[in-house]
Amino acid sequence: MYPGKMDRCTVDGEEVQAQEGDFYGGWITGRITGPFKGAPGTGGW
Repeated sequence: MYPGKMDRCTVDGEEVQAQEGDFYGGWITGRITGPFKGAPGTGGW
């Protein structure tokens, strides 16, 4: 499930943030720290 395709997604009551970009489908919450793939310039990771 890609959270960016939904109106709202939650994990344990916290609204998740979609990972940047169209390829990665990550769910980012306050418990997770980056850096995260998907932002401009991060394709070579």
